[in-house]
Amino acid sequence: MGKKITMLADGFVDEVWEIISTRSSRDNFALYTQMSQFAGRIASSGTGGVGLEILRKRRAFGGFTANIGYAAARLGVDTTLIGVYGKNKPDPVFEEVSELCRVFSLGDPATTHVFEFDDGKILMSHMEAVQDINWKQIVDCVGHSAMMALLEESDIIGIGYWSLMPSFDEIFENICASLPQDGKERRFFFDFADFRKKDEASLAISLEKLKAANSAFPMTLSVNEHEAAALFASYGEAFSDDPGRSIKEKAEYIRQKIGLDEFVIHSPEFAVAASSRERPAFAASVFCEKPVRTAGAGDTFNGGYIAARLEGKGLEERLHMANAAVGYFIRNAIFPTTGNLL
Repeated sequence: MGKKITMLADGFVDEVWEIISTRSSRDNFALYTQMSQFAGRIASSGTGGVGLEILRKRRAFGGFTANIGYAAARLGVDTTLIGVYGKNKPDPVFEEVSELCRVFSLGDPATTHVFEFDDGKILMSHMEAVQDINWKQIVDCVGHSAMMALLEESDIIGIGYWSLMPSFDEIFENICASLPQDGKERRFFFDFADFRKKDEASLAISLEKLKAANSAFPMTLSVNEHEAAALFASYGEAFSDDPGRSIKEKAEYIRQKIGLDEFVIHSPEFAVAASSRERPAFAASVFCEKPVRTAGAGDTFNGGYIAARLEGKGLEERLHMANAAVGYFIRNAIFPTTGNLL
């Protein structure tokens, strides 16, 4: 492929759990399989306490950089990751990532406790390890000359997650100031994660910064259905996970409002994208009622989308490839290779 991406600047260890609803013996128990069941248990407890038993499912790498970067690397993309993966050497969960990607580690990773259900997940993150990441720390770790070379070589630069990174704007502005004016098109890729973790004023400020730089460096913003609903609401539009006939037009409307080159929405049922360079596109996905793994699904979609873009595929083809990647992931709990998608 010959294309290169650089992703920065987070890193999480995901401690993934299931929640037991009832147990009759050591080996005989039932799980909460639906988020609404678990919510009902909490709500029915009123003001009293709730005692729950959790069952370890797996320990895995997580976060914007590792998940998206590894997903893209598995699909043949030359990937560099900058984040927190281990102070002296990568935490064991990142070993497979470091074998496939070039990795620069700023320190020990953050931790997310993930509670998986058949229809979704709850993520609770301890953020201390990523909250103080800033541009100086990144440059000091990589080295100024090496960092400038990385940016020069990159075709896509990803920064995330916005909602978990206090220094997002500072890092973005410094990258833009460091990129060479050599005529090469370099694209930025963003997954903001849950908009509700920061206030609307912060969102407006960050989007304005991205919009101002979009003519020099085209931007792609990718969101899931819940994030799309929050973004639509901020512009007075209603978003429904029923795609209907108007979803492509609404996506284009929001794209124009935020002023970015490309806007992508992914959900368990469909994906849609709007672009300044192509007609809006829609791609239905095959819904999976009992996914094997959900944590990392959206990132796998994004990794597939990035790989498809670097292959030169059109907008609709990019959505189909991304849907295929995430479909394989949630059914097999494995990041796919190109061969898995044929």
